[in-house]
Amino acid sequence: MSAKIISISNMKGGVGKTTISVALAQTLAMGSDNRPSAKVLVVDLDAQANASFWLCGHANLTAHIDQNTTIDTFLENAVVFGKSASLKDNVHSAKAHSDRLFVVPSSPHLRIIERELIVFLSRRHRNLLEVERVVSDLLEQQLQELGMLFDVIIFDTAPGISALTEAALRLSQVVVVPTVPDYISNLGLLSFCRTVSWTSNDPKTVIKRMPWVIANKVKQSKHHQLMLEQMRSASAGDDREFNMFRTEIPSSPRIDEIASNLDMDGELGFDSDGADVFSALAKEVLEVAGQISTTDTRAE
Repeated sequence: MSAKIISISNMKGGVGKTTISVALAQTLAMGSDNRPSAKVLVVDLDAQANASFWLCGHANLTAHIDQNTTIDTFLENAVVFGKSASLKDNVHSAKAHSDRLFVVPSSPHLRIIERELIVFLSRRHRNLLEVERVVSDLLEQQLQELGMLFDVIIFDTAPGISALTEAALRLSQVVVVPTVPDYISNLGLLSFCRTVSWTSNDPKTVIKRMPWVIANKVKQSKHHQLMLEQMRSASAGDDREFNMFRTEIPSSPRIDEIASNLDMDGELGFDSDGADVFSALAKEVLEVAGQISTTDTRAE
């Protein structure tokens, strides 16, 4: 598997996970003067399906749902019905940058399917950890093929910790944690970083995955700047629970406008400042993923 695997995750909702997932995916797919365009796949693991609406557009996503080519149908077929299913069959071109950007869409049915998986496996005397392992093993098998077809695979996860989110985190080289630098958003940050198992699926190569926090919706207010200073201090110590990206995503009316209008023909349409900041984030994410890939190769 050669693709860089990235998860965008946080227990808290409303911190901009989907905006960053889509912006990062489109930025990587477009490339820049000093960075070649990448072939990118977004796997939507959120039943709200916002990333899917954004990347596919309403009409296309509705068609994918009607044709049963979404992530929830794949999981139900593979686990509950025991069918031979390939996640590759659920990969669709995004509306924008369709030659470089692709998506495995979600649907509102995903939450029901996830519960169905838990009930199905629990009746077979599987506990929650084993449920997570079944899903994780399944996705890992699928990534063996997809990882050779794409340069970057991004998991957009739902708020909180679910079996699907845990599976994505286990399989990712880089875990990006968007958070707003305010008191409320930081209440669960350390807990999230401490309790999630950042490990490989292979118990012989267990490696703690230090998450990378990205400060999002940053304002120049006294409170935001004070919290940001405290976060950066916490990420610099020897006993830190997370690292932090240098890049900060500013509070922006344009970004808020784009994020609230999820059917924009798949195109972000950021202004130059927005494009620059996400380009800087993309560069940092690739640097971190490259360092981790090199470390893993040396460990082998």
